[in-house]
Amino acid sequence: MRVFDYYSFRFVIYHHEMNTIEYDYRQFILDDIDSDVESEGDSIIDTQWITDFETKNINDEYNLFMKTDITRIGFEFLYLDRDKKCVERIVRMTYPLNDINRITQNELFSVVQSHQKLDKKYYNFQSLLLYQFDFQYNDIVRDLSDYIQNASEEFHHEKVFIEYTNLLSIDVIHFTPLISMFHDFIGFSVLLYED
Repeated sequence: MRVFDYYSFRFVIYHHEMNTIEYDYRQFILDDIDSDVESEGDSIIDTQWITDFETKNINDEYNLFMKTDITRIGFEFLYLDRDKKCVERIVRMTYPLNDINRITQNELFSVVQSHQKLDKKYYNFQSLLLYQFDFQYNDIVRDLSDYIQNASEEFHHEKVFIEYTNLLSIDVIHFTPLISMFHDFIGFSVLLYED
């Protein structure tokens, strides 16, 4: 019995011809080097998929912090009772925008009208609240830091909600491209009350 040590791999080979000097021990060494040249009898382990996978993951994480166009927005319908004091039901939906970074009055009419009837009851439109925020600078790290540090102050001192009580006053609402990870926060809350 002969034992070969190679990089913490131990190959124990039982063969009666191993005692000869001419025996080619190289056939038992694994080649894990990526190369395009394959000699006869050698097998190459394909590791390109690992590189592709790592590159994709790095790009996906990087893209989370890049400003991208808004292609969909959320709607939250709050159904109030007749006295407008109690929320009876909340319905959420995601709406794909027809035009990137903008929604028109006709689109808003269509979405609101399609949700005015619920459980054989008709609900009147009261108001539309838009939650939108924007980063002012091109430095994403500074923008995020400022936003997180001042979030509570901004909520109390600046308007983060825009209220529309008349859909006719809206022509087009434009959205500024935003960091991808914040796209889900942009949306409308629609207040409807029972007729």
